[in-house]
Amino acid sequence: MSRYIFLLNRGSGGNERGLDAEQVIDLVKRRFQHAGHDLRPLPFPPSGIMEAIRRAMNERPNGIIAGGGDGTVSAVARALGGGGITLGVLPMGTFNLAARDFGVPMDIDEAARFLATEAREKQIDVLDVNGRYCLCMTLLGFYPAYARTFERRDHGGRWWRKAAKVVAALPRSFRQARPLHLRWQGADIAPGGARTKFCAFVPGRVASSVGLVPTRSTFQSGKLTAYIGLQREPAAAVRAMIDFVAGKQEENPELVTIETPEMTLHHERRKHTVSMIDGEVTRLDFPIQLRILPKHLRVLAAPDACESGTAK
Repeated sequence: MSRYIFLLNRGSGGNERGLDAEQVIDLVKRRFQHAGHDLRPLPFPPSGIMEAIRRAMNERPNGIIAGGGDGTVSAVARALGGGGITLGVLPMGTFNLAARDFGVPMDIDEAARFLATEAREKQIDVLDVNGRYCLCMTLLGFYPAYARTFERRDHGGRWWRKAAKVVAALPRSFRQARPLHLRWQGADIAPGGARTKFCAFVPGRVASSVGLVPTRSTFQSGKLTAYIGLQREPAAAVRAMIDFVAGKQEENPELVTIETPEMTLHHERRKHTVSMIDGEVTRLDFPIQLRILPKHLRVLAAPDACESGTAK
């Protein structure tokens, strides 16, 4: 019998599925018990996440199921990285980037059943960004600053509604954004630089597949991929977004793609910038150090997740 702790964030932004915390706990517990596992729920308020993680780890379970958005998942991942406790993700946020990467169904009941019965343990690379963990994607440029303002007035909500609003507001936000004058260097890459309003850094590589939310094509490449946009006009930025949705991002002539185990970003004029790491907006100080931690985290994922690039 495997033992699990279910960490449930009561304040998840996308927790609008018609279920309260006690209903979610009962549903998940029944699914795990039916599969022959022991599961102890540990709900917590958003301000109590670190204490809840500490309590869960002290019990040394086989796995910790993180019920919440990508911010909750990242916090749990930081604590579990490099250890022997496995992370499972119950998607209760808005975009649920990590859950999609791992092939977890978006329906809570189906996700609980999947985690208890079908999911398999996998070791994945983690991207270290100035000491912060990134499981899916780190963004710099116009989008994080816009998203921070957008989130304050529209916290939670359905992911597709937010995505539609983001697309509608993209041209004006892109036009008004100040560009970043980045320079980069790394042990196995040529030094370079660019004036950019959008760049993304991914552990592994973004899959060349159709989807509104990008997923990765590998968990264990041992490298990060930098996507640095050279677009100057809003229309070009919209085309770039369409390319990502269509899985044709690497065919875009205004996108620099760099693959490396580590790289350092410098800025000619700024000491810091707004960023988004796995959906959470934060500030990063320059220089920004990005490096891959190979096979650093154990997760519950679909058996074929990131093997064919089709995980949804």
